[in-house]
Amino acid sequence: MVAFFLVGMALACALCYSAYFLLQAKVLDEALTMDDGKGYFLVACILIGFVVSVTCFYVGQTLGYDQQEDTSTMMALAILLDIMVTMLTLIYGLVKFREPEHY
Repeated sequence: MVAFFLVGMALACALCYSAYFLLQAKVLDEALTMDDGKGYFLVACILIGFVVSVTCFYVGQTLGYDQQEDTSTMMALAILLDIMVTMLTLIYGLVKFREPEHY
């Protein structure tokens, strides 16, 4: 069950960081404006959080975690932790976004 927590959180964090680095590179190359990059990052994090949570729910049901009361509660906690990690990564990314320097 601990591996279930860790894999879900690591997957959500890795996907959000990947989206951040991709969009930050586009902003620095001036292919996107900073406001557009932040908006796309917000939407990407929301979608990533939803998809990872749905995937964790499906995998949890496939592994039979929904059959017992204690593991069912832990499965719901894992989904909430995935969303929390996604939102923390969103906050980090929005704070760290920067514009290209013009001389």
